Amino acid sequence: MMTEPKDHGPTRTSYALNTGVEPMRSTRLKVATLGLMLAGLVFSAMPVAAQKDYTELQFPPLNDIATPTPTRVVLDNGIILYLVEDRRLPMINLSARFGVGSVNEPAERIGLAGITGAVIRTGGSTSMSGDEIDETLEGIGATVETQIGLVSGSAFMSALKDNVDTVLPILADILMHPAFPEDKIELEKVTARSTISRRNDDPTDMAFREYRKLIYGAESVYARHAEYATIDAITRDDLVAFHRDWMHPDNTMFGVWGDFDTDEMVKKISDVFGGWEKAGFVRPDLPDVDYTYDSSVNLVRKDDINQSTVVLGHIGGVRDNPDYFALRVMNDILSGGFSGRLFRIVRSEQGLAYAVFGIYSANYNFPGIFYVACMTSSETTAQAIRSLRHEVGRMTTDEITEEELNLAKESFLNSFVFNFDSRREIIDRQMTYEYYGYPQDFLEKTKTGIEKVTVEDVKRVAREYLQPDKMRLIVVGNDQDFDEEMSAFGEVNEIDVTIALPVVEAPEATEDDVAMGRELLMRSAEALGGIEALTAIQSLRVTAEVTVIQPMGEMVIGVESLVAFPDKSKTTMQTPMGDIDMTLIDDQAWVVDPMGNTQPLPDQQRDSMREELWRNLVFLYNRMDAEGLTVQHTGREEIEGRATEVLLITPPGLNPFKLYLDAETMLPYKKAGQSMSQQGPVEAESTMSDYREVEGIKLPFKESMKQNGNPSGESVTQTIEINPEIPADAFAAPE
Repeated sequence: MMTEPKDHGPTRTSYALNTGVEPMRSTRLKVATLGLMLAGLVFSAMPVAAQKDYTELQFPPLNDIATPTPTRVVLDNGIILYLVEDRRLPMINLSARFGVGSVNEPAERIGLAGITGAVIRTGGSTSMSGDEIDETLEGIGATVETQIGLVSGSAFMSALKDNVDTVLPILADILMHPAFPEDKIELEKVTARSTISRRNDDPTDMAFREYRKLIYGAESVYARHAEYATIDAITRDDLVAFHRDWMHPDNTMFGVWGDFDTDEMVKKISDVFGGWEKAGFVRPDLPDVDYTYDSSVNLVRKDDINQSTVVLGHIGGVRDNPDYFALRVMNDILSGGFSGRLFRIVRSEQGLAYAVFGIYSANYNFPGIFYVACMTSSETTAQAIRSLRHEVGRMTTDEITEEELNLAKESFLNSFVFNFDSRREIIDRQMTYEYYGYPQDFLEKTKTGIEKVTVEDVKRVAREYLQPDKMRLIVVGNDQDFDEEMSAFGEVNEIDVTIALPVVEAPEATEDDVAMGRELLMRSAEALGGIEALTAIQSLRVTAEVTVIQPMGEMVIGVESLVAFPDKSKTTMQTPMGDIDMTLIDDQAWVVDPMGNTQPLPDQQRDSMREELWRNLVFLYNRMDAEGLTVQHTGREEIEGRATEVLLITPPGLNPFKLYLDAETMLPYKKAGQSMSQQGPVEAESTMSDYREVEGIKLPFKESMKQNGNPSGESVTQTIEINPEIPADAFAAPE
C-alpha cells in the first residue's frame, strides 16, 4: 500500500529559496557534530558479540513474481501470435521470428542470409523504397528493423499507438514484397567485405573464430564464415530465391505487446498479413555435430602483439539434457565471475592473466561449446595454459564446498527476477521456447532444477562431462616470446588465417598476343623518353598532394614516395594524426605508425604494396626484362572517345593489371586492376594526365582514381627527382 510522504516542514534549501536569507546554523552545526561523535563512541563501545555477521542476517521471503501470461493465437495462414496487453504507455511493439538462418545458406554463398536480412529492410518493398520508409518512420518516431542470424531471423517494430496503422503495413509490405534493389545489395556487400578485411585485427576475435572451427569443423554451418569469393558470388536472384524458399507465414511467429485490445490487434495483423499465403512449410532439422573427444595444440602466429589469447576446451551441451541444471552450477563454480575458481586462482592468486573466463554453454537445438580462456603476457603463456588445465582437472577430482555451491546457486537465483523486467523479454522467451520445442515453463523448471542441485550433483557432472586430458588448445600470439615452446604441450598445428583473395585469372595468351604486347610496351617506352633513359634510373623520389574521397568527406594528405631499384620502396603519408611510413624491401614489409611503433605487415598487405610498386610507370618500364613478367595484347578499346591499346601485365607472383596506351601518342592513359582497400579487394583504376618532361622523361603529374567505378581520389604530383641521393639508412627498419 502506497502512502503519501510526510511533511516535515521547509528544509534549509527551501527556506533559503523562499526568503533569500541563509538561516543561522553555527550552533546547530556544533550540536550535530557533537551528536555524531557521541554516537560513534557508543557504537564503538558496544561488545563485538552484539554485531552480527552478514550470513546470520534474516530476511522475510520474497513475494512471488507476478508476470503476465501471453495469449497465443494461430492465424489461418499459419502465423503464430503471442500477445500481451500493456496500457502503461501509448506504444505498440512487435517482435518477429522466422525459421531461417545462415545455417540454411549454400556453402558457395556464405553471407547470403545476413545480406538478405538487411536488404529486406534497407531495400524497401516493391511499392515503397527503403529511403521512403526511412523518411516516413523518422517523421513519426517509429522503428522497423530486420535481420537474419545463425539459426533464426528476426524483425522488430515499434510505434506510437496512433501510428500503428501506418507502421504495421510497412512491416508487412517489406516482409511479403521486398524489392531487393541492386544498390542496397551492393552496399551490404561492401560492408561484408570490410568486415572480412578486418577480421584478423583483434586477437581475441581470431582465437574464438578459429576455436569454433576446431570444435565444429572448418566447413560446419556452425563455424564457417564468409570470404570475398562467397560475397562476390551473391546476386539479386540469390536474395529473391532465398526469400522465396524460407520466408513464409507458417514459418513465422509474432510477439506483440503494448497499448491495445487483444481481439482488435489479432484482427489488424490478420487483415494486414492476410494476403501472405500459407506454404505448408516444414522447417528442416539442423545438421548434427560430429565430435570426437581428443586433444590438439594449435597456434595462430601473430608477431605484432606482446600478449597471448589462450582458449582450450571441447564440445558443450544442449539445454534439454537432464543434467543441464547441475552443469550451470558447475560452470559458475569454475568460471562465475569474481567468485569463480578461474578468477580467484589464475588471475588473483597467480597473477597470470589480465582477463580470465570460461563457459560450459548449452544451446537449444545443437551442442554448445565448453572453454576456459585468458589473455596473458607472451612471457607467461605456457604457465597460463598449465594453470587453466589444472583448474579444469581440479573440478573433476577436488571437493566442491558448500560455500561454492551456494554462491553459484545464488548467482542465478538472485538474478532470476531480471528475466521478467520487460514485456519484450517475457514474450520473446515464450516464442523462443516454442521455436525450439521447449515447454513454456522451461525457465521455471530451470529455477527449480538449480535449487535442487547438490554438491554430489556438481561432482558427478564434472567427472562425466569435463575431459581435461582431451581438450583442444588454441593460442594466438607471438610464439618467439613464449616462456616455453608450444611443442611442450604436443605436436603443434599452425593455423593459416590468411584471408583468401579472389583469384584474378589472366586469359590464355597466344604467341602473337605476347609478341604484340612486348612490341607495344617498347613503343610506349620510346614515347616516354626511351628505354635506355628509363633503365638508367636507379632511384626516384616523388612528392604529391593526394585527395582521398571518403563517405564522411574529402581528406587531403601529403605523400612522399621513395624507390630504389630493384626492390626497395618507402611511402610516407602525412596524415592529420602524424606521419605513417610503409616500407618494402624485397619480401619484407613493415609500417611505422604516428606514435613511432613498428609492425610487420601481413603477407597480403606486403603483396599489395608489391602490386602497387609494379603499377608505378617508372618501375614497370625499368623492370621490363624482369624474370616472370608477362605482357600480352588483349585488343583495342575506346575510352571516352579515345582509342587505346590494352595490355594485360602480370608481374611475377602477383595479380595482373591492365595498362591502356593512347593509340595515337602511345603514352599510358589508364591502368586498372584489383587492389586492396579498407573495404577489402576492389576494382581500382587510375587515369593519367598532365604529362611533363623530367630530365628527358615524360611522366604524368595527375592521376584521377576510382574504386568499383566510383571516384575515390586524385593525386597531383608536386615534385619528381630522378636518381636523387638516398641516405644509407633510408630503408632501415627502426630499432
